[in-house]
Amino acid sequence: MELRLLKTEIERDRFRKSMLETRANRGARFRETARSRVSEIQLAFARLYGVFDNPNDLLGGFSIHCLNEFSQSFPIPNLSHLPPSSIYEAGQLWTVSHEAAQALRKGSMILLGLFQAKALLIYPLIIPRDVSTLYRVFKRVGPPFELPFAETVTGEKVYMQAMLLEGDQLRQQVELASRDGFESRSEHSVIRFDIPNIDANSLSRRSRRHEAMDGSKGAAGPLSATRPDASERAVTSIAGLGERAGVEPSTLSLLRFDGATAKAGPKDPGEDSSSGR
Repeated sequence: MELRLLKTEIERDRFRKSMLETRANRGARFRETARSRVSEIQLAFARLYGVFDNPNDLLGGFSIHCLNEFSQSFPIPNLSHLPPSSIYEAGQLWTVSHEAAQALRKGSMILLGLFQAKALLIYPLIIPRDVSTLYRVFKRVGPPFELPFAETVTGEKVYMQAMLLEGDQLRQQVELASRDGFESRSEHSVIRFDIPNIDANSLSRRSRRHEAMDGSKGAAGPLSATRPDASERAVTSIAGLGERAGVEPSTLSLLRFDGATAKAGPKDPGEDSSSGR
C-alpha cells in the first residue's frame, strides 16, 4: 500500500470528487448549513493524503493540518500547553473498503510519527449518534458542544466531542503501526507499507457484531451529496477506521488499534528514502 500526499490541483480535485461520490453512494444523514465554509477551508488548505494499492487506484484519503498552518476547527480544547507545530487535526476521511481503512489507519500513524507529532485532535459525533465511545485510546477534552455548521437531514442539532491522543498513548500507536517497517520518500510525501490480508469470514462476523451493538445496518452517508460538510468532516478521523467492507464514511471509527502491521516491501533503487525499520 502507498500513502501519498496529493500536491497538484488535479490530484486534490480527484480526492474531493471521489470522496463525494463515495459518500453519495451511501445515502445522506447530515448536511452542512447553507452558510458553512468549514469543510471548504480544510479541502482548500489542509494537506490531503490518499491511499493507493497501485499508482492509479485511489481507495480513500483524509485531510490533516498542523496548528501552526491554520487553527483548530473549534475552540475546544485549549491546547496551549503544547507548541502549535506539534499538534495535528485530522478530518475529511473516506474509504471504499475495509482494506483501505486499515491502510489509512496504519499510514496515518506512521505519518504522525514522522512528523514528530505530540498530539492528534479529532471531533467525533456524539448526538444524534454517539461514536466517541469507539475511540478507546483517546481522552475526552471538555464537554460535548453543538456544531453550528451542520444539522441532520430532519433539521436536528448535531453535537461533537473533542478528543485527543497525545503523549505515551500516541507514541504507542505510532510504534504499533511502524514496528514491521515502512518506507518514506520525498519528505514524507510518499509512505509505503504492507497491511495484513483480510479474512472474509472474520470480517463478516465482526460486521454482525457491530450491527448488534449499535443497530446500524445502512451506511451513514454524506452531509451533502454535492459538497463536503462540516459535521462529517468533524466526525471522521484517521484514528479509528471501519470495521467492515463498505465502511461508513461518516463514522470510520470502528477498527480499534490492535497493532496489526506487516513487513515493508523492498526499496526502489536510485531514490532517496528513509526507513522506518
